Amino acid sequence: MRRAAKTDANQQAIMDRLREIGCKVKYIKEPVDLLVGYRNKNVLLEVKVESGRLTKQQIDFIAEWPGPVHIVRDPEEAVNIVIEECK
Repeated sequence: MRRAAKTDANQQAIMDRLREIGCKVKYIKEPVDLLVGYRNKNVLLEVKVESGRLTKQQIDFIAEWPGPVHIVRDPEEAVNIVIEECK
């Protein structure tokens, strides 16, 4: 039986920090956690706690998706990735 998906403890802090720099952040849950819009570009983020691992579904999605999907573990890492991707 599949377990219910849980929200990572650091997700709200990551979303809050991204919004502080002007990002639009949408929690989409699947296939990854966050769709982030910044400077007219979109970034896909999967949020994990420090010891968190990707599910098989997430690994498969990332492998098949034609663009980048980033795994983030803290707010500043998320900000740095979004800024870099949206130059």
